[in-house]
Amino acid sequence: MSSEKPDIHLYTTQTPNGIKISITLEELGVPYDWTKIDISKNTQKEQWFLDINPNGRIPALTDKLFESGAIMQYLVERYDSEHKISFAKGSREHIEMTNWLFFMNAGVGKSTAKSASPHHKQGWNR
Repeated sequence: MSSEKPDIHLYTTQTPNGIKISITLEELGVPYDWTKIDISKNTQKEQWFLDINPNGRIPALTDKLFESGAIMQYLVERYDSEHKISFAKGSREHIEMTNWLFFMNAGVGKSTAKSASPHHKQGWNR
């Protein structure tokens, strides 16, 4: 195991959008560090976090990427050359995958944001 620090640092928490990126990184076998963001305390609205993600929401990567769909797309384009969890760019399957990714983020994602565990304190100010 390399002692080098991973290039990717994920800022996230246990919400539907927050866990998508850690799942993607794990499936691709990409090493990463992470910091848990306490959205119950509005940590994502603190200046240090806004410098990473001006949108003030989780998840975010040190590459200044934000929005779970964009991060997932970046990860598969950069790290999934063997298409373990994606499809060849330009293929019909790739188009369908992109369609479902956008549907999840624009449609279903908003609905599932309210479905986290009742023990997880949430607010609208993610």
